[in-house]
Amino acid sequence: MNNRSILICVLLLVLAGCQARKAETQPALTPSQLATLSWNNLEQRAHGTTVNFAMWAGDENRNRYFQERVAAELKRRFDITLRIIPLGDTAEAVNKLLTEKAGGKAAGGSIDFMWINGENFRTAKQGKVLWGPFSERLPNIRYFDEQARERDFGTDIEGYEAPWERAQFVIAYDSARTPAPPRSIEALRSWIKLHPGRFTYPAPPDFTGSVLIRHVLIQSGGGASSFQSAFDEELYKKASARTIDYLNDIKPFLWRRGETYPSSPSEMNRLFANGEIDFSMSYGPAFASEHIARGDFPPTARTYVFDEGTIGNYSFLAVPFNASNAAGALEVINFLMSPEQELDQTRVLGDIFPIGSERLTADEKRAVESLPRGPATLSAAELRSHQLPEPDAQYSNRLQQAWVREVLEK
Repeated sequence: MNNRSILICVLLLVLAGCQARKAETQPALTPSQLATLSWNNLEQRAHGTTVNFAMWAGDENRNRYFQERVAAELKRRFDITLRIIPLGDTAEAVNKLLTEKAGGKAAGGSIDFMWINGENFRTAKQGKVLWGPFSERLPNIRYFDEQARERDFGTDIEGYEAPWERAQFVIAYDSARTPAPPRSIEALRSWIKLHPGRFTYPAPPDFTGSVLIRHVLIQSGGGASSFQSAFDEELYKKASARTIDYLNDIKPFLWRRGETYPSSPSEMNRLFANGEIDFSMSYGPAFASEHIARGDFPPTARTYVFDEGTIGNYSFLAVPFNASNAAGALEVINFLMSPEQELDQTRVLGDIFPIGSERLTADEKRAVESLPRGPATLSAAELRSHQLPEPDAQYSNRLQQAWVREVLEK
């Protein structure tokens, strides 16, 4: 090869590298600038970039799915490289953003979008560390009903996060050991006292432990209908006092006499699998079927919901105020909200399909109807008929703090 050929090859390599980095080196979009771009122009900016996704790392199967299957599909479709930033808790990311905001780091953030909901969304929105509004600009927002797009744990969304996953609290039990599980909060209290040491729950603020004690709060306050307005101080005082009494009443009868609690759902699952306790619990209705398939839970494991219902909600995706690649983040978020991707995620992970059938094509409806359901997974109809809405996030925040003071440390 002569010198001229070598020079041409070098120039071509440099040009290719520049093109690959082009979108990543473009100035970050402001929301007002986004409003002037067509979706095609935004996709062009996203093509060939790296997108950093901050997500909860507590589920190994889910992490593997995103790191491998989703990442490969994004690379194939959009030449986007998905990089997962693992979080022990979404609050870690929110606190990081609040610190960066206070320190004046208005650009160049390490997170492009994040998995968020509930009190973490409220904190982030109040702290003005989210980029937007953006969600109503996404083409695939049309698949989600208006209720999912309006409020999150009582906080107005106003376009600062996009709905993505649906979840609902279920309880796992071994039907061979416990053929008649307690089907109400009060029945659970009686069961715990009759079977000392056989029940526990993760220590709040773990989200699974937190949702269990919210069920006690709701029933102590007169039912879910009492909690559908904005935070009510008098209602909280009455219901939380009864809740703390309930939790202290069962404490001596819990696993290890309530002197310690599992630190995570994974630890509780191990206790259940080992036969040390008789129940586990999750926001994921298919979690017991997944554990059966992996050989962790006995094949006789099943799930149930309380007769009075169990709390369900959406998980959302949001973009930080200082995201380095907002265009790439929006492209990935829109892809994750598509019926095709939601179907794949439901099929592989056993999640609840989050899109109403009235918004799907005939082929998509048939695909949803043919989704496999594990042996321990309740039907979509039973879950939906027993779903309770989340109360305002302030109830959860206050109750978690009260649990630490008046239950854990008592």
